[in-house]
Amino acid sequence: MTNSEPPAIDPDIVDADPDPSSSSGSSRGGLLRSSALVGAGTALSRITGFVRVAAIAYAFGASNLGDAYNLANQAPNVVYELILGGILSATLVPVFIDHLKRDDGGVQAIVAVTLRVLVVLTVAAVVAAPWIMRLYTSLRDADDAAALEAVGVPLMRMFLVQILFYGLTTLATAILNARKVFTAPAFAPVLNNLVVAAVMVAVPIVNGGNPELADVNDDAGLLLLIGLGTTAGIVAMTVVLWPFVRRTGLSFPLDAPMRHPAVREVARLSGWTVGYVAANQVALAVIAVLANQREGDVTAYTTAFVFFQLPHGLVAVSIMTTFLPELSDAAASDDWVRFRSRFAYGLRALAAAILPASVGYVVIGRPLVSVLLQRGSFDAADVAVTADILQNFALGLVGFSVYLYALRGFYAMKDTKTPFVLNVFENGLNIVLAVALVGPLGVQGLALAYAGAYLTAAVVALLVLRTRIGGLGGSVTRRSLTGTAGAAVAMGVIVGAVTARVGGLSGAGALARVGLGVGLGAAVYVAILGLLGSTFSPNHRVDDPAN
Repeated sequence: MTNSEPPAIDPDIVDADPDPSSSSGSSRGGLLRSSALVGAGTALSRITGFVRVAAIAYAFGASNLGDAYNLANQAPNVVYELILGGILSATLVPVFIDHLKRDDGGVQAIVAVTLRVLVVLTVAAVVAAPWIMRLYTSLRDADDAAALEAVGVPLMRMFLVQILFYGLTTLATAILNARKVFTAPAFAPVLNNLVVAAVMVAVPIVNGGNPELADVNDDAGLLLLIGLGTTAGIVAMTVVLWPFVRRTGLSFPLDAPMRHPAVREVARLSGWTVGYVAANQVALAVIAVLANQREGDVTAYTTAFVFFQLPHGLVAVSIMTTFLPELSDAAASDDWVRFRSRFAYGLRALAAAILPASVGYVVIGRPLVSVLLQRGSFDAADVAVTADILQNFALGLVGFSVYLYALRGFYAMKDTKTPFVLNVFENGLNIVLAVALVGPLGVQGLALAYAGAYLTAAVVALLVLRTRIGGLGGSVTRRSLTGTAGAAVAMGVIVGAVTARVGGLSGAGALARVGLGVGLGAAVYVAILGLLGSTFSPNHRVDDPAN
């Protein structure tokens, strides 16, 4: 049974003007308010996500217990994204918008079919947990592998239940976004981060000290606290969204027809995106196996990766989100002069924002990790390994952000095949480099492989896009990128020379070094860019930068 036309959304949860095509000031104001709220939610989610990671590091450190936890907690993400997540995230919003207008029951049919698939997938994954964990521990010593599996398998079974809730969250987010409700989905992950962080802080209290692998293996209560407490965060994130969904006026009968055209439409549109996601998840699983050869390496790698992604999540994602609608509009209008100009402008702005963060990680990565994480089970040795990994990651931070921005250019042209091909190339190169470097360099080699793969893929993606659209800003972009790179390197040299004489690598000395480094680095970077002049600025605009 389908609904009549859904009623107007409750004004308490409206985030944008219901008519996005309107040119009225109120419409633009609503969209700007939505963008600001979503940006705030994203930033708060990233920050509390870091708090969650810090709490996990505090509870477990870079240890076998930390490795078992991180490997088990990675499994539901890999399984969900590999089999279902890519299909849903790539297609649901436009399909839901279309079928809400038609009021033909398409949204209900998609929800009903997805729920059935989620239940089957969750049960199958829980059953397969021992084999999944065995894959992750395949390169460990037999005794270590057995100890990891004794704790990792039951944890993984409790974590794999999250697959069902990840799917429900994706459905709820798509429904709300299709009805112009954006704030609740943007802030929901914060609840997950806070719940998990609270659980991790409680673990040493319950155990009477920071636990080790044997403690969790011998204490069923502690095992349940860690496993169910972590999953409770995902459940909370999901549950908080569905009251907002109900307030849209939609109902979801479980007997909705599986053969509805909307279901076939989702399958058809997913296309290349499924392959794109699959390439990412296969590479992620391979790297996890390669990282899990020594105690603590998986935890150190995972923790360093969170640092690595923070500047991208806080800055680059906002730039990409801001520029994509205009790029899409220019492509739809065949206005390639505007497309080139706006893409090049975004590229310059992104590089100017990300380059100093990359250099900063290289120069003050060690004291920064110490200030933020060195407490509880996370000791100085853990800090040193994590910082080394982070510094290798940092070499590819600009490449990572530029590559993902370049893919937005193809998506703006409604081209999903080229991103798929580029992503297969990038992930294939990452795996090849990882296998080659993990032997001589250990887990640091995996981070270096990741950086090298994304740097190479970024160059290739820009070259392909340049050929497609006829230019990327010519001499203006070259001068701007050269100037910002020079300013960032000079900043790094000056900050490195000054901070080496101040403070230390831990405690108050590390805090002094980080504070001085950030303040001095920002001042030097901005000053050098100012001295270089306007043509080196990312804000420099030209009518048509094609060459």
